[in-house]
Amino acid sequence: MTSSHRHRRQAAILRTLIVILLSCAGALAQTNAVRVEFTGDPSRTTIAGAFRHDGILYVSLSDLLRIVPSHPFRNEATHKIEIVRGSVRIKITAGSPFVVLTDNSGRQSVAQLPSSVLFGAGAYFLPLEASLPLFPSMFGLRGFFSPSENVLHFGGGASVSSYDIPSVSLQQKANGMVIRIAARKQLPEYENWLRADGWLYVTIANARADTATINAVRPSGIVKKILAVQSPASVQLTFRLSGATAATEITQDRNSNDLLLVIRTPAREKKTEPVPPPEPTMSSPAPSTTPAAPRQQENATETSEHRNRWKLDTIVLDAGHGGHDPGSIGVTGMPEKTITLGIVLKLGNLITRNLPGVRVVYTRKDDRFVELDKRGKIANEAGGKLFISVHANSLPRKPNPTRGFEVYLLRPGRTEEAVAIAERENSVIALEEGYEERYKQLTEENFILVTMAQSAYVKASEVFADLTQKEMASRTGIPNRGVKQAGFYVLVGAAMPNVLVETAYLSNRQDERFLKSDAGQLKIAEALLSAIKSYKKEYEKLLLEGTDPQTGE
Repeated sequence: MTSSHRHRRQAAILRTLIVILLSCAGALAQTNAVRVEFTGDPSRTTIAGAFRHDGILYVSLSDLLRIVPSHPFRNEATHKIEIVRGSVRIKITAGSPFVVLTDNSGRQSVAQLPSSVLFGAGAYFLPLEASLPLFPSMFGLRGFFSPSENVLHFGGGASVSSYDIPSVSLQQKANGMVIRIAARKQLPEYENWLRADGWLYVTIANARADTATINAVRPSGIVKKILAVQSPASVQLTFRLSGATAATEITQDRNSNDLLLVIRTPAREKKTEPVPPPEPTMSSPAPSTTPAAPRQQENATETSEHRNRWKLDTIVLDAGHGGHDPGSIGVTGMPEKTITLGIVLKLGNLITRNLPGVRVVYTRKDDRFVELDKRGKIANEAGGKLFISVHANSLPRKPNPTRGFEVYLLRPGRTEEAVAIAERENSVIALEEGYEERYKQLTEENFILVTMAQSAYVKASEVFADLTQKEMASRTGIPNRGVKQAGFYVLVGAAMPNVLVETAYLSNRQDERFLKSDAGQLKIAEALLSAIKSYKKEYEKLLLEGTDPQTGE
């Protein structure tokens, strides 16, 4: 064989190998990557690592930060990453679904993803489609994902027009204030709720807000603080009010898509420019007959009383199941009801010894059956400020390799797994006499409305849930399966911040062994106590926010 012939044959073999490698790379790209394209600049086309887990497509944040030039700060010890772009800092933590955005003034907004950020092989992975609303803040570019093409499109700079709610404005009136919530589209689902201590919450479903702009609005008049929080499904606007409030109501402006939040103060002797009435379709409260506003000192006393009323002085502990409802059964036959009661009693003792002035209320202290709706009623009648429901998870096949704890917030389930767990926990109502009548209003549609009605407690519940997962992960050694959302009936009636903790899997031998032991139960109780202590500090700090140090208002 001549030298030239040998070279031609080697070249042919090399070309064949390249074709094979390229075809393999194409197959890998389809399953382990997404194609990234930039509008108007095809030369930047590339790929980013990706994979599917529990039906969710995750994309490598590390790859995206390389593709869109950035200089993130990483803390490898805590698996946190911080991205600074313009005046906004974005903090992302592995194992947490919460993304914290902070502007230069220190104002924060929190976005919650439907599943936690994952970390592996030195890279962070985001649930792709749920993270798209955060892309303008993270990368300065909007993102769009085409599942059929498996292509992530980057295009155009971040623009205020991409927000449904670009800003809010305050208009002081003689007998109150009108807050105009600018809207670029019709927002049919909204509600407002005034808490006794002067915090006014507005929840707007299916909307995106420019939280940085809104948080920069200067408070005035009776509005002492403004806070906007974005989640994937809704926007929550929170206003700290001072002084007495006669009524609040929200309606749509007849001449635009804007929403008008009307805050009425008690009537004064002199009236000039009145607050406009709501739309004709809305019922209007009777005119206030409250006498002139009290003196500043009386206002300070009233504010102090409200603050004391909301102090974290009562914690309600709920041991799941009980009596003729054993709950899940472990690999060796251990019933869930025994595990949950053991943890709750240990936690109650720790709270009593370590948190003076905090009262512990139990929905059950022994092996008895308590209906789900009565558990929330017990919490409300006791004046609870925090409701913790303790459970143990399980899978039908035993033994099962699945391990870990989960912390749940009350919202319609975001994953099939969360829905299945909620359905299992909710199935206990079939053991209650007359349950058809008592729970007939909890249709899927009504349940969504019920969870929206708890919007006043969403932020606090999220804070406690995040603290709980961190303490459980660091103190128990049980794998962390993150903070999730599901529709647990036991949380519906509790009018206070609330979470449900699935402590571990009874269907796993290792988890069950831990849950059965006094030492394991004590470790879980200690982790929950530590979360409560941290939450108590944050909670009491919130009560003082927006106050004048001179007047206490």
